[in-house]
Amino acid sequence: MAYKENGENAATGKDVSPPLADNGQPSKAEEKNQLNSQDLSILEHAIRERVSGLVNDLHPDVNGQASSLLSETDLDFRLHPELDAKARQLPAADKAIAFRERFLKSLIDPDPRHHREIIEELLQANIPMQTLAIHLFCPVATQLGTYWCNDETDFMQVAVASTRLNTIVNHATHAGAQLVNPHPSAKRVLLARSHGTKHTLGVTLVRMCFRDMGWIVDGGADMEIGDTLYMRLSSRPYHLLGLSIGQIEETADCKDAIERCRSEPATRDVKIALGGAAVVTRPDEFQNTGADVIARSALEVMHLAEYIPH
Repeated sequence: MAYKENGENAATGKDVSPPLADNGQPSKAEEKNQLNSQDLSILEHAIRERVSGLVNDLHPDVNGQASSLLSETDLDFRLHPELDAKARQLPAADKAIAFRERFLKSLIDPDPRHHREIIEELLQANIPMQTLAIHLFCPVATQLGTYWCNDETDFMQVAVASTRLNTIVNHATHAGAQLVNPHPSAKRVLLARSHGTKHTLGVTLVRMCFRDMGWIVDGGADMEIGDTLYMRLSSRPYHLLGLSIGQIEETADCKDAIERCRSEPATRDVKIALGGAAVVTRPDEFQNTGADVIARSALEVMHLAEYIPH
């Protein structure tokens, strides 16, 4: 990814807003301009590590060719999940959609008070967590990605907005968890991520959806594929294993994990779903891994959950 300078873009003549710190104050452009190219590269890499995986993977690569942009149809459904009939039937969907524009602006706004205020508004609106995930958080994350791809903002602003979005999602997840008490006989899902999954917003959103659907949810963004995961799988019965894969280079590791699950009598019948940044951008690479489902969005996960037998 090429570094995008602030000020007037020489190629487009477009004014690009200066990067903003989360305290709402502009960063010191004079100091930044004194950095050499190596320093800038290190700075950019550090910031991109804070940006959600979806934003990262929607960005064209350094040679100017789009590496893995979503198809127009996929992008439409990600930006407007209400196009899906079942998603449109979610409780309080209209409420969540009504928040979308103002919520997005609050994430980008230099004044941090706006995104803090909207947290309380969201909680007071009593919108189910699944509805928030599908109709608000996922579309906003996608919109941040399109802003970056279309050069409508710089990576500093996207990084700040993504950090704020993660904070709000975590806050809403914690608050929502207090309201959900799954039945002991409810279906159970175990969620984990690959070692290369640095961006865990998607895992958190999927966790929100399953909890709101009444599932018992174990694991999550803090569980990596490995011995702890296999021990957990063998300790109790699960209806579904969800794996988030962050890098395309981990396809072989993903396949090995699935083969190990299939080889054990206690886990061979567990349904396995794959998601994450690598799956979103290169789903065909995961078709021969042995997974039951390749999910490219939280909306697809919602549909999947209905067909998992008790």
